Amino acid sequence: MGVIIGLILICCVGLVTSEAIAIEQILSLCCQEGEEWGTQNRLCSSFNKSLELVPGELRGLCLSTIEICCSKQHKIYQCTAGQIAARQGLSCSLKGDHSGSEFYTDCCEACKIGLVVGSSSSKCSVEPFAFGSPWDEVYDGCCKDIKQDTFILNEDDENNLCSRFDNLCSQICENTVAGSYVCKCYPGYTLMDDRKTCAQITSEDENEIPSDNSLSDCRIGYEKDQRTGECVDVDECETGEAVCDAQLQVCMNVEGSYKCLDIQDVKCDAGFRYDRKTGKCEDIDECEDSSACDEGFQCVNIKGSYDCIAVVKNYPLPTPAPKKKIEACAPGFRRHNDQCVDIDECSADKYACDSNQVCTNEIGGFRCDCKIGFMLDQVTNACVDINECQINAHECLESQRCDNTIGSYTCIRLQSCGTGYTLNAETGNCDDDDECALGRHNCVAPYECFNTKGSFRCRQRSRYAPAVVVSGQSAQVTTSTTTTTTSTPRPVYYTQPPRTQPQYGPVYQPTNQGQQVEYNRYLGSCGIGFERSALGACVDIDECARGNVCRPNQRCVNGNGSYRCHDLLICPNGFTANNDGTECLDVDECLTGEAKCGPDQVCKNKRGGYVCLCPAGHIIGRNHRCEDVNECDLHKGKVCPQNSECINTVGSYRCDCKDGFRKSRPEDLICTDVDECNEIPGLCHQRCINYWGSYRCGCEPGYKLANDNRTCDDVDECEEYKSNNLCVGFCENTPGSYGCRCPPGYKLGHDGRSCIDIDECEPRDVCNGRNEICTNIRGSYRCTRINCPHEYEIDPDRSNRCRRTTKYCNPGDTECLRKPTSYSYNFITLVSNMPVPPSGRALFNLRGPAWYEAIDFDLKLLSVDAPPNVQPADQRFFSLNKLSNEVLLNLVKSIEGPQDIELELSMTVFKDGQPYGSNIAKLFLMISAYEF
Repeated sequence: MGVIIGLILICCVGLVTSEAIAIEQILSLCCQEGEEWGTQNRLCSSFNKSLELVPGELRGLCLSTIEICCSKQHKIYQCTAGQIAARQGLSCSLKGDHSGSEFYTDCCEACKIGLVVGSSSSKCSVEPFAFGSPWDEVYDGCCKDIKQDTFILNEDDENNLCSRFDNLCSQICENTVAGSYVCKCYPGYTLMDDRKTCAQITSEDENEIPSDNSLSDCRIGYEKDQRTGECVDVDECETGEAVCDAQLQVCMNVEGSYKCLDIQDVKCDAGFRYDRKTGKCEDIDECEDSSACDEGFQCVNIKGSYDCIAVVKNYPLPTPAPKKKIEACAPGFRRHNDQCVDIDECSADKYACDSNQVCTNEIGGFRCDCKIGFMLDQVTNACVDINECQINAHECLESQRCDNTIGSYTCIRLQSCGTGYTLNAETGNCDDDDECALGRHNCVAPYECFNTKGSFRCRQRSRYAPAVVVSGQSAQVTTSTTTTTTSTPRPVYYTQPPRTQPQYGPVYQPTNQGQQVEYNRYLGSCGIGFERSALGACVDIDECARGNVCRPNQRCVNGNGSYRCHDLLICPNGFTANNDGTECLDVDECLTGEAKCGPDQVCKNKRGGYVCLCPAGHIIGRNHRCEDVNECDLHKGKVCPQNSECINTVGSYRCDCKDGFRKSRPEDLICTDVDECNEIPGLCHQRCINYWGSYRCGCEPGYKLANDNRTCDDVDECEEYKSNNLCVGFCENTPGSYGCRCPPGYKLGHDGRSCIDIDECEPRDVCNGRNEICTNIRGSYRCTRINCPHEYEIDPDRSNRCRRTTKYCNPGDTECLRKPTSYSYNFITLVSNMPVPPSGRALFNLRGPAWYEAIDFDLKLLSVDAPPNVQPADQRFFSLNKLSNEVLLNLVKSIEGPQDIELELSMTVFKDGQPYGSNIAKLFLMISAYEF
């Protein structure tokens, strides 16, 4: 924000220049874009139009301007809608999450107050209220819009507040005896907490609806049918009573009311499609497609579906069974087994979310969440990779380099382990080598090895403790390895280190006084501060007796193996006596080396002491060592300008531009956006969208973004959506799209997906042989020759029937009567695996005379011709349904194609108990290889 304000100030200072005028014009155009986007009621943060014409350094300001102007337009729209609701007496509560919804409620309430005040002939001044913006303007406008009627009041009118003031209640206003009023609601509605607005009672509370016929014959949302006298639902969408935004919303009628749905949320049930002209889900007339039903069946359209009814000549068309009324499901649901079930959008559409998102199905919808390692960019609403290395959200060691990867990061070792350490392959850490245990030291007796981090030390095995002052005063004690200083005060000064008397075996004693001492073994040398006596024993050296071992102002005190120099003049800490012992002089610890400053510290002497100073950019930390000041953490967000990140350095810091930004010149402080799309050719495979600090690759329709988020892969619609039956025939994938193809004998329908059978028999000269009949089948045709049996001939009236040459039989000629009067040859074509309802599907009808005494029907399966991989049909696939003097042949199981089936259906008529005549219908079923 600081950078934006700074840029605005720059614009204001240089307003008279042509460059400033150009910036103002550009931002004005950006505001117009935001207002247009907001007018369409779109989410302001989802603005995705190209900003190619805007200079790269101004695109951030442009996006901010677009969002501000878009939000302003949302507020204006919601405020206007709130005023409309107030004038119509509707509730001021807005259901759902809408941008600027708080302005809807505020403007609605302010308008209602203005309407009441205006109705009372009072002044419309806002001074007594002073609500502020936008309440004052709305209140004033609604108050002044009320027509000021002239009242001639009588005593009754003064108490009749409901008639004097409109809009006191949203539905019913009743005066009270006390000169006030109460609000009531129509049946089916309940009074809200504001005691004036009515809301519809939900279906769960319908049992609590009071019945008050004195208020209205029908509830709100219903009207009386003049013909039946019953209350029927009013279609507010049809009558125009609904108040919906025609450009952004769709009116949907519900029982007793209506709903305003956003256009993008409208989903129609199966068998319906949304019509923008009517604003409704209109029924799809499947019967407009000539291939909806098989040949020999009539298509009957019904709401949301259709039915195929078998057509039999001279046989009345059966009335379709009444269908149960199908209610529309809410958005995000579909109908299944007469119930509304949730649509799993994540399974139905693999690309409902971006490749960097995880789709989670919810009841009635779904949501897209960023994968691990990604975060939502508030500007583009896209999931972008988190640079864990940049924000220090990794677990790499100091000896490792963090490399960012898409969705994660890796740790790369920078250097090998130093001397005294070995790399642990499992942990990646440098473990200390124990040189003492490994035998890699050079310590010899009387020293022992002591392991340290990265090294070792040789320390002496001590048998005696160092000399200790027993006078109660502190002393400076010095050994060969360590130094410990306590100097308050300093009464003793040693001129040499303390010494420890060594231990040896017993001294060899001579056998008599005059005998010369002889050493039978090696006794060793004495330690410092000791010397060997004439008898060979180590005895203490009295240094004080030798003189001049202490300074003139000190007194020498001999000790065992050592000596002490006591100051005659005791100086405080940080001071020492002069050579004469007459005065205390300041000790410059920085020069003498007594100061305990670290290697990275500067020693500064002070009277009586010293201080250790740290270099610039450092502070005294733990263990009195200088630690670097991390200015980036200490002054987070304040040391570097916008679009840059703070990098701490030893003793200082630097500001580096974030990825996607750079400085126009090295000396500049401001980081401007890098337009990667224009500067890097071929950055994206198809579409490149630059936005503030980065870019995003997109794909053309029919393509999807690959895992590298750069290249585009073709979507194989035929494979991805094969369960959706994109094509009735064969689906062929093409780059960026797909196409439908039909097998031979079919042609592609006007919708580009249906396969319509070609009727090869339509030309009359297809089958030219004698007694040949052309039969069209799905995808082909057959020329079938009818060969009449002996003593039968082709019926001139019916080319598919053979009649008996002997038309009449002599009385008592039983053999003649048993011969069929005619043979009919009937050809029926079916698609493979044609759906069969539980009640069966009618195939053929055979009817006898009305004067019959008895009729017998019989069905025989004569032959079946099917390839080895297809299940042949048998007689169990068919059933006979006898009805009075006729019979219906039904198909009760689906037949797989291709295969040919020959059936024989016979009918014998009896009179006086004897056969009186018969007919035979030969049925040739031709099952195609396709299911369409």
